[in-house]
Amino acid sequence: MTQTSNFLLGLGLHAGAHGDDPDWRGFWGGLVGRLDGVAEFLTLEDRFADPGQDGLDAILLANWLAPRSRQIGIIAGAPLNFVEPFHVSTAIATLDYVSEGRAGLLAQRLGWQRSAEAGRAIGALNGFPAIEQPSLDSDALAAIEVVRRLWDSWEDHAVIRDVASQRYVDGEKLHYIDFQNADFRVLGPSITPRPPQGQPAVAVSWTADADLALARAADVVFVPAAGDLAGMAAKLRGDGPGKEPKLIADLHVGPDGWDASDLAAAIRTSAAQGARGVRLILPDPHRQIADVVDTLVPALRADVLADPPLGGHLRSRFSLPAVRNRYAAAA
Repeated sequence: MTQTSNFLLGLGLHAGAHGDDPDWRGFWGGLVGRLDGVAEFLTLEDRFADPGQDGLDAILLANWLAPRSRQIGIIAGAPLNFVEPFHVSTAIATLDYVSEGRAGLLAQRLGWQRSAEAGRAIGALNGFPAIEQPSLDSDALAAIEVVRRLWDSWEDHAVIRDVASQRYVDGEKLHYIDFQNADFRVLGPSITPRPPQGQPAVAVSWTADADLALARAADVVFVPAAGDLAGMAAKLRGDGPGKEPKLIADLHVGPDGWDASDLAAAIRTSAAQGARGVRLILPDPHRQIADVVDTLVPALRADVLADPPLGGHLRSRFSLPAVRNRYAAAA
C-alpha cells in the first residue's frame, strides 16, 4: 500500500475512564506512561452533565498528565456551551506551557439532552444559550472565536521582566479582544501569556449532518471512519482549498477485542480517502490498553499503517502552519 507520510495514530478516552477505581492517579499515571511514545495524541472528552459519568474535569486532568509525559499530545475537552471561554482559553494556554507545546482543545458542543441536564444541574444563569441546536451551535462557534482571540491577546515577547524599569510586561503588546454577541461579552486581554504554539490545535468531532461552520472553524476534525471521508473533506473545503481542517478517522475498538484484518482494512480505506490519521476509541481502557500497546500498535506499524510518533509541537504533527498573531499584525 502507498502510505501517506506520517499517518498519525491517536487514542480517544473520556475523563471518567477510570470508572469506580478510587486510585485515579494510579490509573491515569500508568495509562499515560504506557501511551507516551506509542500514540501521537490522546483526546480526553469531558463528561460534564452526563448522568453517572461526569468524572474528572478533562482540562484539569490534562494539566495533571502533561508533566507526567514527554511526547504524547494531549487534546483536552471542554463543553463550550456551559463553561466560560475565558477560562477555557487560559487553561489550555497553561496546558500548552506545562506540556511544552503538546496541547490541544477538543471543542465539545453538547447535544440537546445533555444541555438540558446541564441546565438543571447549574440552574438558570444569564449568558447560557437556549438549548435548541442552532443556538448551541452558534454559541460554540462564538466561544471558539473568543478562545482564539484570547490566545492572541498577548504578543510574543510581551513578558520582558525589566528590572531597571520595574516592569514585568510590555503593555503595548497586550490587546483587548472586545468580543460581544447576544449572550456574552469578553474584553480581555488574557491573564496567561500567548501559548508556546501561539494557537494550540482546536479539534471537533463532526458528522456529515452536523453544523458545518463549527467544523470549518477547527484545525482538526474527527469523523466516523465508516462515513464518506472524501465527501466530508469536500464539504469542509468549500469553494477552494484555502484553510482545510485535517481529517482524523474515528475507529471504535470493541470491548471484547479487535479483528486485526478488519481494523487494517478500515485504516487503509481512511488513508486512501484523505484521512491524516486515525483515532482509536476505547470504551474500556482498563481491559484494552495492554492489547492496544503490546499487540495492536506493533501490528499496525509492521503493516506500515501507522508511523512512530513525530514529537515536537502538536500543531506541526498535524502539519498545521504557524499562526501569526492577529493583533501584532494589526499593530
